[in-house]
Amino acid sequence: MTKLTPQQQINLTSGHDFWTTESVPGIPSIRFSDGPHGLRFQDAAADHLGLNASVPATAFPTASAAANTWDPELLRAMGAAIGEEARRYNIDVVLGPGINVKRSPLGGRNFEYFSEDPLLAGAMGAAWIRGLQSTGTGASLKHFAGNSQERDRLRYDALIDPVTLHEVYLEAFRLAVTQAQPETVMTAYNQVNGHFMSDHRYLIDTVLRQQWGFKGAVVTDWGGLNGKVAAINAGTDIEMPSSNHIFDAEANRALAQGQLQQDRLDATTTRISALANRQRPAGTTDPEAMMAAHHALAQRIEEHAAVLLQNRDDALPLKPDDSLLVVGDLAEHTRYQGAGSSHINATPTSILAGLDEQHHAYNFVRGYELGSEQHDAQLVAAATEAAMDATTTVVVAGLPSTAESEGFDRENLNLPDNQNALIAALAPVTQRLIVVLVGGAPVSMPWADKVDGIIQLYLGGEAVGTAASRILFGDVNPSGKLAETYPLHAADVPAAPYFSQPDALAIPYAESLYVGYRYYDKAQVPVAFPFGFGLSYTNFTLNHGTIDATSATDDALDRTVTITVANQGERRGAETVQIYVGQADQEQLAPVKALAAFKKVWLEPHEEDTLTIDIPARTFMRWDENHQTFRAVPGDWRVFVGTSSTDIVADFTVTVDAPAWVQPDVPAWYRQPQGHATVADFTALSGMTVTPTHPEHRGEHTRMSTPRTLGRHSRVARKVADVVLHQLIKNDNAAPGSPEERFFILSVLDSPIIRLAQQSGGALKLWQVDALVWLANRRILHRRED
Repeated sequence: MTKLTPQQQINLTSGHDFWTTESVPGIPSIRFSDGPHGLRFQDAAADHLGLNASVPATAFPTASAAANTWDPELLRAMGAAIGEEARRYNIDVVLGPGINVKRSPLGGRNFEYFSEDPLLAGAMGAAWIRGLQSTGTGASLKHFAGNSQERDRLRYDALIDPVTLHEVYLEAFRLAVTQAQPETVMTAYNQVNGHFMSDHRYLIDTVLRQQWGFKGAVVTDWGGLNGKVAAINAGTDIEMPSSNHIFDAEANRALAQGQLQQDRLDATTTRISALANRQRPAGTTDPEAMMAAHHALAQRIEEHAAVLLQNRDDALPLKPDDSLLVVGDLAEHTRYQGAGSSHINATPTSILAGLDEQHHAYNFVRGYELGSEQHDAQLVAAATEAAMDATTTVVVAGLPSTAESEGFDRENLNLPDNQNALIAALAPVTQRLIVVLVGGAPVSMPWADKVDGIIQLYLGGEAVGTAASRILFGDVNPSGKLAETYPLHAADVPAAPYFSQPDALAIPYAESLYVGYRYYDKAQVPVAFPFGFGLSYTNFTLNHGTIDATSATDDALDRTVTITVANQGERRGAETVQIYVGQADQEQLAPVKALAAFKKVWLEPHEEDTLTIDIPARTFMRWDENHQTFRAVPGDWRVFVGTSSTDIVADFTVTVDAPAWVQPDVPAWYRQPQGHATVADFTALSGMTVTPTHPEHRGEHTRMSTPRTLGRHSRVARKVADVVLHQLIKNDNAAPGSPEERFFILSVLDSPIIRLAQQSGGALKLWQVDALVWLANRRILHRRED
């Protein structure tokens, strides 16, 4: 590599434009593209929301769907397919996968994440990365770390106790890094325990690089650099996108004064050079054949991902001679992907089109208007009248795109009121009622006891219609298992009091490690559908479970479970055997059980197979903050074998012989959680003080203030925000009331002003940012506060 000047080194750490990095002699530019569930490459005008045109690409099932396959090999195949499409356009790095743990089912971006469980998320993410990077395309593992909500995502502070941070929120990243070594890791926008992720030296340098052995480059999320000097010193390498080098002058001064460490800058340069100079193979010479194969793969993944939640009296699969009525706007306009930066230019198949393709006869009645919650008596009357003449009525219901998107969180678990009312009206008048759900996350189902069958498709990718038809009529036996718990009520979620609250920037993760099933198990809170649950059109039994030893030592902790799975039915199908492990001593901060291993097996009718499943040594360890390591915990551990977190068929005890170490005493709530932990409970557990956020007063504004807060004290700031919003909506043709328009409004009004400058490509200068802040902090030229 040619010897670079310090100015060239600093220049290299910034984006050149929206998707590429700067280049210097000997170090070419790096080209990025979105793509966690399909490539979103914009070869013309680029934007972060996915509204401008992107090249045609395969839309695979989103992560919330794909995780339900519990099949890492399918995720590896998905990653490889996305990598092949990336190579066609000479893309170096695809931004994905997203593996953040789902703290709440209301997270607006949950459709892009795999699970509430870090082991499942890490396993699926690692497989995706291995597949992608097998094609010569690099992955960018995101969003590291503690990113769990969309409200104020660019500035909130995730306050997480050390045990929970390492055992829950970092564990999926650790697994993906150690098992797959992604070429890059993307930092989240938010803070963790008082430090923005882009300059979090402990998490980037100590944990990611030293403890886990990460070898690649660290890149910021788009507009997510907090400060270049602190970022480089912490181990962050690349600021994206282009900010027109607004931080370079500060970095140059800091280097001259010794505040920016030269050895850190040298290490950053070396990592960028290695990424930029990596030799990558050429793309396909037969794109049509490639795209056809990828469409078929997308269909196969969705067929394995759909979850059969209910099937009373074997109402499913449907019979070919059934008189079938299909109801629901989503049957004709089927959602297959989420909104935001992962939006793909694909050619989807709706559920109606899938039925047509498979030559199934049906009658269709709209029943409700998608995007509206208003009850339409005429539409419901038409649907109920038609249902009286049908053998089976299939209602396609689900979340509209306005309910879930990057940029904002869901307000509740509910389906639109008109959909719930429609299902309630149909239940008494039809012989058999099946509900097919479409959407990226759990919903409440007040009508569940009134319907015969429920299938959850999630956001199933471009072939969702074909897959749905084949599942409904039994050409495919559903084998999906839930990768997240379906609570009965939003208030049951342990994070509910502290999740996505208005004007709250210090977010206590007061529930600690009791996320998802870890909480519902220990608190004995009933749920609608448990983690790991999913039915089949056939019946399985698990028998003759054994464990290789009932004791373990500090240097030989790993154990092996053997169990026989038998298909007792008349259809080929798959069962997923799940191993959970928990400490027998529950008078401490410990879940009753946590997923330790799993294996999915396909069996022919009346076939059986004996599975051997390894339990890794890490399972019997806990995080020791004082020694910054995981350590074996002596005593009894329980090993559970089952088909969900609540359906357990075998239970063993393993006694661990290891050096004793004292785990910290914890407050009473964490020994036996009931209801919601208080801030006082969290402070007693973590030692962290939660400072309430107060509205900014004049004189308190900084570069991290938003146009909304600046506008309370400055007509100029209000005018600038109005102009930017108007131009964005005009340029991208965002429809009134659309998720895109809402995203624009929130992104402009609630983004720190410095973040907007970082994403403006130089249109908003640093001096202009400081001028807007200065004006809002002064009393001159202002009216009274609004």
